[in-house]
Amino acid sequence: MKKLIVIIITGMVFTACSKSKTGPVKDYSSHTEMAMTDSMSANSGSQISDPESSEFIAKTAEKMEAETFSTKAIINNYLMLKNALTKDDSKAAAKAGKTLYETVKKTDVSALDSKKRSVYKEIAESMEENAEHIAAGTGSIEHQREHFDMLSKDVNDLIDTFGSEQKLYKDLCPMYNDNKGAIWISEKKEIVNPYQGSKMLTCGSLQKEW
Repeated sequence: MKKLIVIIITGMVFTACSKSKTGPVKDYSSHTEMAMTDSMSANSGSQISDPESSEFIAKTAEKMEAETFSTKAIINNYLMLKNALTKDDSKAAAKAGKTLYETVKKTDVSALDSKKRSVYKEIAESMEENAEHIAAGTGSIEHQREHFDMLSKDVNDLIDTFGSEQKLYKDLCPMYNDNKGAIWISEKKEIVNPYQGSKMLTCGSLQKEW
């Protein structure tokens, strides 16, 4: 009988010790999940731009405009015209003038806002008029150069307002138009004068780079 009592007491003590070592199991899963959710919320706020912020909207508009409006074709046609005049080639200048006129007419400006569209329209009207005179001026290279002078001012304004996708240089011929001077835009850093041609091909100076 005594032996049985000892066995029972021993079993009770062992059970109590086991419970004290293991202890009650607590559920931390809900707290962990809440902490992770808070952390993700904080990180997402720092990484994602607010789509309603003025800065975000402005950058998006600029990106869309850059993707749909370009001065590249106009500038390339102008440079073809300029290079024809450096060679005293009135026929090639007329052909380039016609191409430039058509390019300016068909340039898509729908992506521009109303203010920039108005600026472009003013520049484009002048470019069209001067390009048209150059296109019709075959055989009269001096007349073509007169309108090239005005056209170059238009292209300068175009680049200043809308930019260029290539490196360009603004040059000055100090002797043209009775020493009043005239600018031109070039893709080359060295001076190759479209106003003087073969007479003084290297006359001029660099004024600006884009």
